[in-house]
Amino acid sequence: MRSVLSKVSVVLAMVPAVVTAHSWIDCFDTNHTKIYDQSASYIYGGSGGNGFCDGYGAGYPGRGDTDIGTEYTFKMLENEVEAGTPVCQTVAADTYTSTDWRKRILVAPGVTVYFAYLPNGHIVKDKKAIGTQHGVYWTGQVGSALTSTLDMTHEYLMDGYTMDFDDGNCGESYDYDGNPGGRAGDGKPCIGSFVVPTGTAAGIYSMVWYWTFWLDNEASYVDQSQARGYFGAAYSTCFEVEVTAGSGSSNAPESTTPAPPATTATPSGYSTFDATTFSSLGGDEDSVGTVHPASTSASVSGPESSSSDEATATSSSTSDSSSSSSGSDEAEVGSDSASRSEASKEDSFTSSSSSTVSASANAETSFSLTASQFQSWVVLILALAAATVAL
Repeated sequence: MRSVLSKVSVVLAMVPAVVTAHSWIDCFDTNHTKIYDQSASYIYGGSGGNGFCDGYGAGYPGRGDTDIGTEYTFKMLENEVEAGTPVCQTVAADTYTSTDWRKRILVAPGVTVYFAYLPNGHIVKDKKAIGTQHGVYWTGQVGSALTSTLDMTHEYLMDGYTMDFDDGNCGESYDYDGNPGGRAGDGKPCIGSFVVPTGTAAGIYSMVWYWTFWLDNEASYVDQSQARGYFGAAYSTCFEVEVTAGSGSSNAPESTTPAPPATTATPSGYSTFDATTFSSLGGDEDSVGTVHPASTSASVSGPESSSSDEATATSSSTSDSSSSSSGSDEAEVGSDSASRSEASKEDSFTSSSSSTVSASANAETSFSLTASQFQSWVVLILALAAATVAL
């Protein structure tokens, strides 16, 4: 009898190692703080935690199902993987509509999606997962899906690379010998991530989280006693992502602060834009991103002019101080054309280096006389005429 009990004890001691040899994705979310700091809500919350996350894997039963470990684990032995076997478990077609909480995650291109999975003893206890790889795979096309382990290739990797199953943080509080694990502790998940590429068309995409739980070189296992006799397996969680129209930027809101006015003086009619600042602005009517062409009626002097530039700059500054625009001189050329034209006409005669006065308007530069200037010329001509008569 004692011999039988001894054998039973040995078998029971082996059970935890067998039961924990699995993993799956519990939660998808775009909020890292929520998915990690509040992980107890969906890991220990039972059925009350259903719906906490932004999205779930297809067929995910929730932590309220006590058989989740056996029902939701999808395991593929290494020899099956190499031969080619289905990479997704079969689920109902209405998996994302049959409940009011299990839904596919909704995300814009360019936004980071985080996903959580438990280490299940494979990092701190048996240490066999250290160095193993996982990643997210997809076709990149709406209405198509990867179906075989033979499809799990670099070509279909979402971000073009795999990640270590050990994220450097997750792991149980103690190892098999009762020594501190030096990790986040029991119940804290490992966190992975992916980003739907910018420019991805809106629609529903099928994806696969795929983890190869083995190392090609047996000598690479940290704990050789645990690795001895271990036959590798792969695990997967298949899920859907609904990509929305538009794009995101690493979860950071876009700046709506208008660009400051230029501080460097430039010749009238010319504008200097910083390339980075310009490209980051939107195309709204009140932003520098929408450049309004200068009015053809405006008198625009070249870089060699002096006093006309000062008059134009003064006029533009006055207009800018009472306007709600972004402060770009080029964007305001159209609205300032009238005032600048008048100032330019008054100063053009004295600012020109040429002493010749043309009777007709030049096509590029306009010359005109004010009333006082015309009167001076008349007096001069009459004086010359009187002198001629006297001679």
